[in-house]
Amino acid sequence: MRFSVCALIVFLQVSCGKFNHLQKTGTPQEKLTAAIEYYNNGDNYKAGVLLEDITPILKGKGEAETALYYLANNYYKQKQYMMSAYYFKDFYLTYPRSKYVEETMYMNVYSLYLNSPEYNLDQTSTYDCLKAMTTFLTRYPKTIYLDQCNAIVDELNAKLMHKAFEHSMMYHKVGNYKSAVVAIGNFVNEYPNSIYGEKAYFTRFTSQYHLAKNSVEGKIQEERYILAIEFYQIFMDKYPTTIHKKAASEMYDDIIKRLEKIKLK
Repeated sequence: MRFSVCALIVFLQVSCGKFNHLQKTGTPQEKLTAAIEYYNNGDNYKAGVLLEDITPILKGKGEAETALYYLANNYYKQKQYMMSAYYFKDFYLTYPRSKYVEETMYMNVYSLYLNSPEYNLDQTSTYDCLKAMTTFLTRYPKTIYLDQCNAIVDELNAKLMHKAFEHSMMYHKVGNYKSAVVAIGNFVNEYPNSIYGEKAYFTRFTSQYHLAKNSVEGKIQEERYILAIEFYQIFMDKYPTTIHKKAASEMYDDIIKRLEKIKLK
């Protein structure tokens, strides 16, 4: 066991010495060859050090395309997706006739997808991914990655829909019913058949009901109750077997009674 440990230490020292010597004195071509070897052996740190060093130096030379390709993939392997997205895009813009263009365009999209955060966080990467996806599919409508692309689009759109839904619900939760009606109305117009539809349409009706109920008696309150009735009818027509039927019916009955009182005054 002691011999094995000693042998390992010696090996590591030799290996590090060789790498340090290459890093200091190797030619760009030698570094590229070594970087690819490190990359293929899973040593992404050493591969990255060498590739970062030589990629700018090789610009305009024959090996530049290979260096940039491996640099982008090396960042991807290290799960540094913003960097891999950047370099994959840099690659296909720099070498538009390369045999790797379709692959790197897709990997730019996929890197942005992997960098897309949870729905409740900033969705800049999500929008960037969908924009890049549109560009990619316009150029390669029959791409070999089509199934993956469709799955990514569906997932990201679902995430944006979830964020929009939660945002619209926020106003109702804090009792800002006027803003809730507007925000939920925008949501159901954009996503009329979403999985959140039943709750959204019910909450819009509920918000309008409370908005009218909290209004000063008069013409505006009457108009708000009438709009609440309209929202109720839309909701019940769309979801006749809703789990909110009892609560909605009770609010509707209360609206009718209140409107009758208003008319008697």
